[in-house]
Amino acid sequence: MPAFLYADALGQQAYRIREQLRRWGYESQVYTAVRDHRWADPGLEYQRYRSRPHQALIYHYSIGSPVTEFVRQVADVVVPYYHNITPPEFFYGYNAELAALLEQGRRELLDFKGAPYAWAASEYNRTEMLAQGFQRVDVLPYFVYLDELRASAESPMGRRIADRYADGAVNLLFVGRLAPNKRQDDLIRALNYYRKAVNSQARLVLIGSDANAPGYKLELQTLAAVLDLPQVELVGPIGFREGLGGYYRAATIFLCLSEHEGFCVPLLEAMAFDVPVIAFKATGVPYALGEAGILLNEKRYDVLGELIDIVASDQVLRERLIVAQRRRLNDYAPTVVTEQLRKCIETMAIC
Repeated sequence: MPAFLYADALGQQAYRIREQLRRWGYESQVYTAVRDHRWADPGLEYQRYRSRPHQALIYHYSIGSPVTEFVRQVADVVVPYYHNITPPEFFYGYNAELAALLEQGRRELLDFKGAPYAWAASEYNRTEMLAQGFQRVDVLPYFVYLDELRASAESPMGRRIADRYADGAVNLLFVGRLAPNKRQDDLIRALNYYRKAVNSQARLVLIGSDANAPGYKLELQTLAAVLDLPQVELVGPIGFREGLGGYYRAATIFLCLSEHEGFCVPLLEAMAFDVPVIAFKATGVPYALGEAGILLNEKRYDVLGELIDIVASDQVLRERLIVAQRRRLNDYAPTVVTEQLRKCIETMAIC
C-alpha cells in the first residue's frame, strides 16, 4: 500500500487483515512506501517485497503512487483492493500535487482491470470497478472496531468534552478531513439557516485535519465569520486519546453533506453512539447507510433546517432512527467482516 498510517481507515484495515491472516496461520506482512512507527509492527519498505511460489499480493489502491509501478512488475497473483479515489477536480486550486496524484491514481486503476479477481471496500466502489471493466469483484467492507472509540468517551477527557456541550443546544457533528469534497462549507450554510430561521440554540462541530487543503480551512473560517457564526467550531484532528468519543456522545445529529465518499466510517461511528444520521445521498453514502438514517436527495437549507429540528425534538422519530441504525451496524460486526474476509481469501486461492 502507498502509506501504512496509524490514524487512517486504510491503515487500520490493512492492520486488521494482516492480523487476522496471521491468526489463521498465513504468513502476512504489509509493504509500503510510508511506514508509521506508531504501529508495533510498521511493516516493511515496499522495495523489500519478494515474489515466491504460492504467494498473493493484495494491493490497497487509493491514490497514484510509485508503488503501483512496482506492483505491476511482480510475478505473484495481484488482487487489487479498491478504496476509491476522490475525483481530482475537488482539489484544483487547493493542492495541485495531490490533484495530480489523484489523476494518476484514477488513470492507473485501469492497468489492473485484467486482474482475474479484485476486492472493493464498498458496494459503491464495486460498481465503479465493474463500470471500468473489472470482471470479478467482491466487497470486503472495513473492520469497524468500536471499543476504543467507546472507551475514549468514558475517559476523563471524553467526559469533559461531553459535559462541555451539555447545555441544551442542538449539537451538529461531522467528522472527516477538511476537504472540498466533504463540503463542510455546506454544513456551515445549513447551520446558518437553522440558527436564524428555526432554532438559535445550535452549534456545528467539525473534526478533521486540514493537511490536504489548508486553503479550504481558511475559506470555512471566512464563511463562518461573514455569516456571523462563532458557533462553528473547527476542532482539528482528534483521536481516541483526545476524547473523540466524547464528541459523538455530545452530538444531537450527525450531519453529512459530503459529495464524495468511498465509504465513510464516521457514519457507523455515529450509529454506535445512537446519534441519528442525516446525510446527502451521494456516492458511497447510501451504500453505507442502507435503510438507516435519513438521506437527502438535494441540498435545500430550508427543508434541511426543518428536518434537523424534527429529528432533534421528536423522540419517537429519533427512536425509530436509532433502532434502524443499530440494525445496520450489525451488518458491519467484526464477525461478519471476518467471515467475508475468509470467503475472499478462499476465492482468491482458486482464481
